[in-house]
Amino acid sequence: MNMTKEEVARALSVLFHELTAHWTKEKIHSDVLETIMKLRIESAGVEEYMHGLIANVAFATESSYALQQVLGTMLQEQSFLSPAAVEKMMNEAQARIRGHISELISRYKTHFEQIHDKTERKKQLERSYSALLIVNRIKTDFLFQFIHESNQNAAKRFFAANPNDVLEAFHHLSSVYASRWLEGLELHY
Repeated sequence: MNMTKEEVARALSVLFHELTAHWTKEKIHSDVLETIMKLRIESAGVEEYMHGLIANVAFATESSYALQQVLGTMLQEQSFLSPAAVEKMMNEAQARIRGHISELISRYKTHFEQIHDKTERKKQLERSYSALLIVNRIKTDFLFQFIHESNQNAAKRFFAANPNDVLEAFHHLSSVYASRWLEGLELHY
């Protein structure tokens, strides 16, 4: 039986809710602030800080795409990867990303330079990076739960859905959940 797009979204939403049920906003905010503050402290000035943010946004965005591809591979093949295979795929993807980071930084820099006000650009970079940190945590946690032996019977139902519907919902819902977790986060401008 095929799952409809709505059923996929509903099922993923329930799973994301269960996956993050033990999270607390305070812990998420603390983790994000710690990462942002570490980057600020390690930077010699605002320009270096913004360059670091662009590099991290580029790396995190490309990592997010790689996480999508891992799920996509399993959906296309209708089989589960081992935790070691998922880790290997992610390590290989991250190595590829690092190999192209200078051109990625250039592309992302061009995108963010469209925001002419530097203060606003910095805020947007911080917001983007903060959201990506949470999106990637959600996606990573989800993938390892998806392949976990005890969850495979339930996870198999996604094999009955259109892989594109699952990937679209996976991408969209991880962003929605990340936004919810980041509500109220003050980055102390």
